[in-house]
Amino acid sequence: MKSFTHHALILGGLYFVVSLLFSWANGNFGMVDVAAFVVFFALFIVLCFKRKYNFLLCFQNKYIKTGNYIKALGIAQYYKIIFMFFPGIVYGYRASKAQYFGWEIPLPPIMYMQIVSYIYWGVLLLSLIWATYQSFGKQKPNEAIAAGRKNP
Repeated sequence: MKSFTHHALILGGLYFVVSLLFSWANGNFGMVDVAAFVVFFALFIVLCFKRKYNFLLCFQNKYIKTGNYIKALGIAQYYKIIFMFFPGIVYGYRASKAQYFGWEIPLPPIMYMQIVSYIYWGVLLLSLIWATYQSFGKQKPNEAIAAGRKNP
């Protein structure tokens, strides 16, 4: 993968961790979660033009295994943003528009939400399995030679 993809996944994973921490905290942290999303979105837009961040490159090289798990969480977070967050915005807009004009409020797409939720948990599980394989199961050619195995 290119460094842009790695850095985008790390940004998504960091946003996943921050939003998870604020969702578990008791209190009124709604605006903090919105601010975290705005910061994530701004960093992602800058990353699209800049193509890499030096602080993410240092993190990725220094903490390889942790970086793999953060990338795995980033995969799940991007899935969540694309298939849950944006459709939620569209439904919320339509519902508020209907309420404003006095129309009948549309029913939420319950079947869609159930299917997307199941797929989300599957994506999260598979991405964490991938990160575990990348971190612990896959040996580099130099490690295979040191272990007394032939190169694959």
